[in-house]
Amino acid sequence: MTGPVFDADGYTLDDDVAARQFVVLNDTPLGEGTETDLLETNQVARGLAELIIASRTTAPFTLAVDAAWGMGKSSLLRTLEKRLAAEPAVSVVWFNAWTSGAASALEGLIKSVLLRFDRNLIRRAVRSVTGRAHLVGLLRGTALLVGSAFGIGKVVNELWQALAVDARSRNQLKGVLRDLFTTWIAKGDRTGGQRLLVVFVDDLDRCAGERVVEVCEAIKLYLDVPGVVFVLACDQTVLWRAVQDSAGNGEPARAVEYLEKIVQINYRIPPPSTVLAAQLVDGYLRQSETANLFDSSMRNMIVDRTGRNPRRIKRLINSFVLEYHLDRSWDDFGPENLVKLVLLQHFYPAFYGLMADPRELEPVQEFLAYQKFHGMVRQGAYQDPERWRQLFLAKGIRPPERTPSADELSTHLRELEHELPDEFPVLAADRDFVELVKSLNRSLGPDQFRLLLRKPLTGGPAHSPFLPPAPQHLAESPLVHSPRVPLAETSDPARLPGFRVLWIDDHPGSNRRLIDHLTRLGAVVTTAVNHTAALAAFEETAFSIVLSDLTHGADPEKGLTDLAHYREHGIYHGPVIFCSGKASPEIPDRAARLGALGPTNDENEIMRWISLVASGTLSPPLPPDEAS
Repeated sequence: MTGPVFDADGYTLDDDVAARQFVVLNDTPLGEGTETDLLETNQVARGLAELIIASRTTAPFTLAVDAAWGMGKSSLLRTLEKRLAAEPAVSVVWFNAWTSGAASALEGLIKSVLLRFDRNLIRRAVRSVTGRAHLVGLLRGTALLVGSAFGIGKVVNELWQALAVDARSRNQLKGVLRDLFTTWIAKGDRTGGQRLLVVFVDDLDRCAGERVVEVCEAIKLYLDVPGVVFVLACDQTVLWRAVQDSAGNGEPARAVEYLEKIVQINYRIPPPSTVLAAQLVDGYLRQSETANLFDSSMRNMIVDRTGRNPRRIKRLINSFVLEYHLDRSWDDFGPENLVKLVLLQHFYPAFYGLMADPRELEPVQEFLAYQKFHGMVRQGAYQDPERWRQLFLAKGIRPPERTPSADELSTHLRELEHELPDEFPVLAADRDFVELVKSLNRSLGPDQFRLLLRKPLTGGPAHSPFLPPAPQHLAESPLVHSPRVPLAETSDPARLPGFRVLWIDDHPGSNRRLIDHLTRLGAVVTTAVNHTAALAAFEETAFSIVLSDLTHGADPEKGLTDLAHYREHGIYHGPVIFCSGKASPEIPDRAARLGALGPTNDENEIMRWISLVASGTLSPPLPPDEAS
């Protein structure tokens, strides 16, 4: 027999654990540096490459690869770049607008393009510039001619300095570039093909508004010349807001018109299919060597609750890997249980908060007892009374008689739910959640649970991998950081100037606290007490988001019915949150099919969603027909 195995820090490991070294996933675009195409981007890249090559005679034009944060824009660009670079008459340039070291995006982009030309062409441009006395003085001309004897980088720097010295010389920049490209195209390729330069601009939507506008101006004012195609990776919603904010006029129509002048073709990356998303999760689990910790239910949960977003999936897996490597004493509880805790923390932060709250004695046992009683009432079958009877007694409620009627059971259920956390009814209808909690409960006894929850995880709901990182002005808000902090205790909240909210509820007074909070943040809140009032409001205002109760009057599903009407008749297609704490099990699925979030009555959850929608980092789920 072999002796004990120790890691570098002196922890004793069994052979199985010692053999496992979980690996962090980096942010490298999918498939880059490997033969793996986890999202099958090759087919799309092939089609886009064929389109660009076939349209080379109509260049210049700009193609936008449009998708939300983390949905694979860079991956598609890298695949497309490889295909085009393999074409004999095509040259490619890669410019990262976010990480470019140049203080000016205009300077960085134009220099990146100039560096792609051979030295002889740049020398010809230098001679053209030095021959124009109004562009450059004798000393500058001498520096250019001397510089041209050295590396092309120095020549390009000198050329830029000469042309960017003042507004008058910059006006001549496009002419110099047009002459340069005309000469380059006329020379042709060795095979006789017409030359084409494809410029890839990545991470534009991560930039500040001023830098976005600089890049757009470089494309439209200076590089709008024959033989050039631009491919932009961007979330056009974020881009649109950046242009709008930079202009300072707040007029959406002008921002849209501006971008339409820049972008002629827009390809929107669709969400991965269920099969592709499952393939992606499996691939990441294999790469991180964590595949044996995730069963099929957990994998399905990741697919469903990350929005099938590649970067969010990576961050979830990395959360576990980080936690495990930072504290190897998690081996005492088993890495498979740590994975379950991470899933609970990130996908069900409110319930995880109950588990970690020292004031809550037995949230897991309470939930499982409630779930048992809830299922019994729904099925109309009286069974296994001992477990949930104790729950009634613990809450100070008289338990049902031995042979209660269906109506009596429903009454008892309502009484019990009044004493339990608001999340319980919705969670009881969530099969993935119930199975996850049951699995964790089977693995650990009550004493182990108490020990486990004294070890707080390093990542919290604010850093959840199923949501993109909040922008800085939102990240400072306690509303985004903790679903457990009362609204009244928050300070320095995220601002929502000009954000227009329609709140549909036949009892608007019950929403007064949150309405006042939104108003303090700068939002404009309109209330409608019924369907007719909502229709009138839609005619007058373009709303940023709609909040709606599910129950209006005696109809428990009126909110769903009305939203279906708005969608079907094209009245409103924007984000919707259903604000309700009581809902039947099928309501979340029906809401999702209408492209709505919720239902929830957690005010901080509502504010978190509103903040993320306002910042453009969260979009509501599309109805299945549109998503396909």
